[in-house]
Amino acid sequence: MINALDYAQRTNTIGSLRADDVSRTIVGTGAVASPSPQPVIIQTPTDNVASAALAQSAAVLSRYERTMSQLSKRLNEPFVTVNTVTGDTGIKQAQDEYDTLMRNKSPKSKRK
Repeated sequence: MINALDYAQRTNTIGSLRADDVSRTIVGTGAVASPSPQPVIIQTPTDNVASAALAQSAAVLSRYERTMSQLSKRLNEPFVTVNTVTGDTGIKQAQDEYDTLMRNKSPKSKRK
């Protein structure tokens, strides 16, 4: 196998090697070795500090999920505006105040 890798590196063909090629050199010609499944090891925390940190992370993620859900719900609500034309807060009152301010910015002698 080392000789085959060395040859592939010298001839600049190492990038074209496939798993079957390498596997064939390990097992021998005619048979292709299949990778054996590796066991998955899940380590559980053995100390109280790690357990507390995991519990705290879970609580934070839960709060984050609730907040995002509330935000999504709120953003999907309809947006309502109320516009008044007359009265103290009406559009006409605002336009009159604006016109007064615009008139006051220039001297009376230059007004039209």
